[in-house]
Amino acid sequence: MGTMNSGFAAGIADRVKGTAKHVVGALTGDESLKREGELHRDKAQAAADARRLEGAAEHEQRKAEVTERRQEVSTERDRLQAETAADTREQKIQREQAARQREAQQEAARREGAVEQQAAAQRDALARQEQQAAAERVRADTEAARLEAKARQAERAADVIDPDNA
Repeated sequence: MGTMNSGFAAGIADRVKGTAKHVVGALTGDESLKREGELHRDKAQAAADARRLEGAAEHEQRKAEVTERRQEVSTERDRLQAETAADTREQKIQREQAARQREAQQEAARREGAVEQQAAAQRDALARQEQQAAAERVRADTEAARLEAKARQAERAADVIDPDNA
């Protein structure tokens, strides 16, 4: 920016010098001095135009850099949004898989419980049947013992009635 200020000051100096030479040349009739003054003014104008164009070019360069940076930011934002969306989808899939796995485990546990209940019911039924069979054996043994005792008693009674048959 210091070069621009010194260029600006030099341009003003050339313009003043050119105007002075032009006026002096016009007043004195010195065409060479007049043309030299015009050349100084043209040089000053060209330098001013160059500074203006350089400033415009720098401005356009900054605008292009800002536009490029905005595009980079936009691209990065789009990438981050896509990445976030992908992460969100992945998390949703993982949650759904975990839920399905929990449901499957719960269903397996429910079925296992049902099988265990059925096995327990069968064991209970078998135990009752065994108890009933044991009770029936006891009754049958008791009845057999009672009948044997009755048969022995009948034999003794028969021996008393007919001692010869004994």
